[in-house]
Amino acid sequence: MRVSDAEIARIAAFLGMAEQAFIDRETEVAPDRRGLMLKSRPDGACVWLTDDNRCRIHSVKPDKCRTFPYEWTNADSQKVCPGLAE
Repeated sequence: MRVSDAEIARIAAFLGMAEQAFIDRETEVAPDRRGLMLKSRPDGACVWLTDDNRCRIHSVKPDKCRTFPYEWTNADSQKVCPGLAE
């Protein structure tokens, strides 16, 4: 999940972290090297999801998360969100 500078600032503040500390610990360079992404779990899931698929940073989650599934989906979206198949 790509994150903008504003999203990084918002999430870091929510977590009580300095922005650079958040960047260092919680992001990685995007494959196209044009920005930062939130780190993922080894299975590809977001590290901010709880075991019951609730977002631990819901009130400050990235805009792309806020607009799912209305503005974007990917190949496994229906598996992750079965409601899309309806």
